[in-house]
Amino acid sequence: MNDVSSAVEALCGTSASPRIPVPCLTARLELRPFCEEDIGKFSKVMADQLATQFIGGPKSPAAAADSVRYMRDAFIDRGWGTLAVVQRSDNACIGYCGVRPLQNTPYVELAFALERMSWNCGYATEASEASLDLAFRHLPVDSVFATVYSDNRASIRVLTKLGMSPHGSIFGAWPRSSALLYRLERSVWQASRCKGNGEP
Repeated sequence: MNDVSSAVEALCGTSASPRIPVPCLTARLELRPFCEEDIGKFSKVMADQLATQFIGGPKSPAAAADSVRYMRDAFIDRGWGTLAVVQRSDNACIGYCGVRPLQNTPYVELAFALERMSWNCGYATEASEASLDLAFRHLPVDSVFATVYSDNRASIRVLTKLGMSPHGSIFGAWPRSSALLYRLERSVWQASRCKGNGEP
């Protein structure tokens, strides 16, 4: 597919839409659809003001539960979307990561958020790399985007590690009027995979 403007339509517009295989296991994490048992832990993540400062602020337990169910149901309906990020060592849900439709655009975006205790451990990069691999291997997209605020230096570092590059700006969530838009093209992802596998 060469026209990025038709990405979401191509993924959601047919009864035979592609599906991402789950669960996905990395060295330390499991990415899987959310379930009711995740609500308690996820509610604690979403109640943290610092952990949620760039994703709309803290949520009440009821709102966090609604988010879990929305992400779970959206993945079931579409076959792709944001997944629970679970530590394999203790099966604890520490946040979310995955690709989903970028609201009010035709794009597919990478999104992630993790509990504060899991910061600076490389988990965001590990989960995001797995999510991008799943997207490019199983979905007919030529690009994946991400939005980030200019003062969210930690997430910008993650996006840069992933090979994503700035691609202008986009609307922000209230009260911010705009955010930075990053993009990873399939060709760049393929080149990084070949390099990682030692291919010339």
